[in-house]
Amino acid sequence: MKIEKPPYFEELEIENYLESILDKNVKLFFQEVDKRYFYWTEIKHRPNQPYASPQQTWKMLKAHRLVQAKQLFLGNHPFHFCVTSFIQQDLHNFDLKLIGGLYKDSISTQEQQEYLKSSLLEEAIASSQIEGAATTTDVAKEMIKSGRKPRNESEQMIINNFRAIQEIENRLDEDMSVNLILDIHEIMTVKTGAAKYAGEFRNHPIYVKDHIDGEIAFTAPDSSEINPLIEDLLNFINREDEFYHPIIKASILHFMIGYIHPFGDGNGRTARALFYWYLIKKGYSLLKHISISRAILDSRTSYDKAFLKTENDNNDLTYFIMYSMKSLRVALQSLVTYRDKKREEKQKAAEISYELTLKGFNKRQADLLGYLSVKPEATVTVPIYSERNGIVRQTATRDLAELVKKGMLRKQKVGKTVVYELVDNT
Repeated sequence: MKIEKPPYFEELEIENYLESILDKNVKLFFQEVDKRYFYWTEIKHRPNQPYASPQQTWKMLKAHRLVQAKQLFLGNHPFHFCVTSFIQQDLHNFDLKLIGGLYKDSISTQEQQEYLKSSLLEEAIASSQIEGAATTTDVAKEMIKSGRKPRNESEQMIINNFRAIQEIENRLDEDMSVNLILDIHEIMTVKTGAAKYAGEFRNHPIYVKDHIDGEIAFTAPDSSEINPLIEDLLNFINREDEFYHPIIKASILHFMIGYIHPFGDGNGRTARALFYWYLIKKGYSLLKHISISRAILDSRTSYDKAFLKTENDNNDLTYFIMYSMKSLRVALQSLVTYRDKKREEKQKAAEISYELTLKGFNKRQADLLGYLSVKPEATVTVPIYSERNGIVRQTATRDLAELVKKGMLRKQKVGKTVVYELVDNT
């Protein structure tokens, strides 16, 4: 994938820019530009521009961004990024939702745990699929849930990713370090072709090829630059003397691991895992319940373009930061959808339970039938029913037997276990 590089200017006309923004139409134009953070090709073909030509508009836009940019130097590589008012608004919304508020008084602890397991699986699978794992999502979930050994490298990648995500929670008290990067990468690559690169940074050139056309899209920094680049990155991530919003810092960490490309293979998986690590470390606990990699996989072209736009436009990290935030928004919406679904199920189950108590079923039986009505694929056993209701097994057995007799439940054996399932009366 290739995208057109923007025009380059030796000097920017800051004074001309400052004079021009006194014009109302120019000011409105830059507000729209800030909101969507246009790249050169979007400016080039945009109608009704406030300046004489697209090139002049781009020149003024670069001056506009330079005035508000924050500078960042890693090794000999200069980077910068802008925190527009629209980005600040998004960050505020994420703060409200990602630090636990979304789940408050909404769904049960058990439902949270179920969704957490599903999200961990989804993240491990999607992150591996981004890197070429060919296993389907259903097969991968079956493998992890059943505990069977991986049959090929694609499945091994997914197992590794799952273990790395689990390992992250054991390392939240640590600062960012070379050892942490090496350890996560090693877990990610064990028993795969990339395992030969584990344990140390690369000592050879890297040319990143586009996943669609196979052309070289990016040449990584020389291997001699890796250690100073990583050292400066660690200092940036760990330092607390100047505040940067955690989501911005995590996005920059994600980008920089991809940009530095410290390993011969496995950089993308490691970068996304460290993105998770940093945000969870900073208190964004709900991040454990969403899959960023699924959102990235579903917008892979935009993911690649975010890297290219940043690199092509004088290392302007804002493009990648905004892509990260968009991915967070998409992933978070999946959690909102799940929460709303659970609320609806809970309400429906409560209504069914109430109607059944009016028909003579005891509260325990009515609650069970209400639950099974909204989750008809579920089953229950005597021990589970007994524990949930705080009753002895004899009472539990009697309750379930009555429901079988009334034609509400079906009793059958699954292996050595006796289960009860809802009878389909539709």
